[in-house]
Amino acid sequence: MHVYSVTPESASRQREFEQDYLSRLRETGAACERAGWSGILVPHNLHEVDPWLIAGQLGAATDTLVPLIAVQPSSLPPHTAAAMAAAYATLYGRPLHFNLVAGARDDELRRTGDQLGHDERYERMREYGLVLRALLRGEEVDTEGRFYSYRKFRLEPRPEVLSRCKLFVAGSSPASIGVARDVADVVVTHPARYPEWEETFLEPLLAGGYTGELGIRIGIVAGSAREDAWATARERFPETWQGRQETLLKTVSQNSWSRRLAVEAVAEAAGAAESAESAESAGAAESAGAAGEKEPDAYWLGAFRSGHASAPFLVGSHEDVGSRLAEYLRAGVGHVLLNGSYEDDHEDINRALLAARRAAGS
Repeated sequence: MHVYSVTPESASRQREFEQDYLSRLRETGAACERAGWSGILVPHNLHEVDPWLIAGQLGAATDTLVPLIAVQPSSLPPHTAAAMAAAYATLYGRPLHFNLVAGARDDELRRTGDQLGHDERYERMREYGLVLRALLRGEEVDTEGRFYSYRKFRLEPRPEVLSRCKLFVAGSSPASIGVARDVADVVVTHPARYPEWEETFLEPLLAGGYTGELGIRIGIVAGSAREDAWATARERFPETWQGRQETLLKTVSQNSWSRRLAVEAVAEAAGAAESAESAESAGAAESAGAAGEKEPDAYWLGAFRSGHASAPFLVGSHEDVGSRLAEYLRAGVGHVLLNGSYEDDHEDINRALLAARRAAGS
């Protein structure tokens, strides 16, 4: 199993940081490496530090950690991305992986002049991925596409370690799954609960001919005691009126995985409220106050509902989390992209991951 954390945010409206960003970035990379994890996701958006500069700092601060760098085709042509990977390999003697993203927010894309619709952006991503993969493999590219044209172009210099670079593609909508089938080494999803994930994502993906690797983006809050883990999760991700309103807005998002998670998050909250009302009507006022504390399983969308996380979480004891995660591992998931992590949690996360591997028989 390959585990990836995510780089810290450079600024936040919710909190102030005691350390400067560079110090936090280096410490995060070093902590992930000490935990034995494979890599670290470096996001891309218009309001964060450039991911390539971040990757360079991580390369200097770590020995083996591999950046999983988000790349939007609208921001960087494929031959430049390949050249940046070659420069990184030359400097640090290791590959980096690419997380190809189409862009989730139309308003941001419009502000930078990208007028393509949802499916068109995935058509562009397909061309992008095919060119990038060919260049990383040392192939000559001679193609005339709708979005990219090259004439007998080859990446030079090309360190051999680039053959170990992987292309990750987030798959959820039919358009993204089609691109993943054609260009992805690893297809990643923000998973629903396992039965639904298997039925609505995994089975159609495999039926469409996908033969690559699988990944999931998920948060983990685990501990020796289930109650302590749940208390920590709710303290870190308190539900607010603003978070609930943002979740409602996401139910009509153009982004399919965000829309699906939002719908499920709203339903989960409604179910918890109904359980609390039932307990109260039965005369168990004290139980009603705790009804929201009890979850049917470790899968939780409260962090997503708070507005401070973009993925579902697994919460509970090491065994609770391991049991749920093992369902995905048995189905072939080999890459786990964490929705952030605190260094103090790394031991507990690793214990939950170990429980998952044991439960999955791997």
